[in-house]
Amino acid sequence: MPKVILIVGMPGSGKTTVANIIEKNFDAKVIHSGDIIRKEIEREGLKYSPSADAAVAHYFHSYGRETIIVQQVYEQIVRSKKELIIVEGFRNVNEVEILEDLLNHKVSIIAVKTDFKKRYVRELRRKRFAKGETKEYIKNRDISEKFHGIARIISKAKHKIKNDGTEKQLEKSTIKLIKRLLER
Repeated sequence: MPKVILIVGMPGSGKTTVANIIEKNFDAKVIHSGDIIRKEIEREGLKYSPSADAAVAHYFHSYGRETIIVQQVYEQIVRSKKELIIVEGFRNVNEVEILEDLLNHKVSIIAVKTDFKKRYVRELRRKRFAKGETKEYIKNRDISEKFHGIARIISKAKHKIKNDGTEKQLEKSTIKLIKRLLER
């Protein structure tokens, strides 16, 4: 069974960037839980929008339905030929526990931490939101993420990467941490 590392963090913290750094430098397979949600939006025939994404994410990340996403992640892990799997975007501890039960072993969790101001600027640059969405919208989204358990999973992470510097600094600290985790 491959080594599985979860990348967690608030929206805009740099989870995808960290996952891409690991993929590029360690020949890892990256599984984005958000892709599963976006495929479900498409399957349901909904037009992608931040509100559709939020509604479908809420559906999957609450009331015991976490199993649906985790099962799809697990199936991708099993099908992969890679020795290192990066799962990006889990939102609560239940998802971690379900995956560990399916894998029959613990996973490593890395939290990507970035202050709100930097996350806000990144989110605006990504242009993932509808016109006119404000800091207030992003703050409310953070509240929703915390409701789903993101703060708890971040606090559970034994490894943390601070993402307040340059992309080169982020790459250096990510590579250093992954090398350490792979030595174990």
